[in-house]
Amino acid sequence: MRGVTRRFDGLIALDDVSFTVQPGEIVALLGPNGAGKTTASRIIGGILTPSEGDVLVDDVSLRNDPNTVRSRCGFVTDQPSLYERMPLRAYLTFFGRLYDVHEPARRAAELAKLLGLDDVLDRRLGTFSRGMRQKVAIARALVHDPPVLLLDEPATALDPEMAQTLRSFIVSLRARHRAILLTTHDLDEAQRIADRVVVLFRGRVVRIGATGEIRSAGKPQYTVTFAGDGALARTALSRVGIDAQPASGSDGLSALRFTTDDPVRTNGQALRALIDANVQVVTLSVDERSLEDAYMQILQEARA
Repeated sequence: MRGVTRRFDGLIALDDVSFTVQPGEIVALLGPNGAGKTTASRIIGGILTPSEGDVLVDDVSLRNDPNTVRSRCGFVTDQPSLYERMPLRAYLTFFGRLYDVHEPARRAAELAKLLGLDDVLDRRLGTFSRGMRQKVAIARALVHDPPVLLLDEPATALDPEMAQTLRSFIVSLRARHRAILLTTHDLDEAQRIADRVVVLFRGRVVRIGATGEIRSAGKPQYTVTFAGDGALARTALSRVGIDAQPASGSDGLSALRFTTDDPVRTNGQALRALIDANVQVVTLSVDERSLEDAYMQILQEARA
């Protein structure tokens, strides 16, 4: 996406949005409701046209050749609309013909087997469960073997087992050099599989970065576990200027958590202060920040 702006009757849904997705990469598009995530996906897929800017898919301009861009994208939404009276085989074969797929019936059978639907090829789609319908939507998106896959909340309402299966399948597509844009509110899912993250807020990009870099940004946070009086330990740390907050301990131990810009100096001071106060320190370790924690901080900064 290059400087894409999209307006709806004066409302700016996207404001000068730019980012890239490379082949063999999963990029998670994050943001609160109304941030512009679905609008961005629909523009990339050629469903909407940008008011300003352009989208390039395989160096093909959406403005100059929208049909070619559409042919190179597969789109999966959270609420797939299926032709419920059609059997699966006929449904996938039909879409294969629309995309001029060579031997569409064979392609339909291949996709059904890949997604574990080969035993229901002749069943009507209206009889399928929620998870099965989502698999059909994925098969439809892949029927023409597109280089770009747009996934808009693909795991919504799926049970944990089905969501894990879908997650593994998405990762397998990355290994086949697909460029995958995953729009999701499931930050745990994004943390597990996304290579990079794009955060939208009120139609603008507020953060782009590798998932690990996004998680590690900000002050490092440490937790010290110990045996003894938590109030005594907290007082000892406060004497050396460390503002520690209670944390969850385990195995009968107490814990305190603090942040610092200079862990080399601060951690040494913390250990000395606790030992001098006769606090029996068990561990002092860095906390690994989750993507959810990082995301919430990004939104807090964006709202400020």
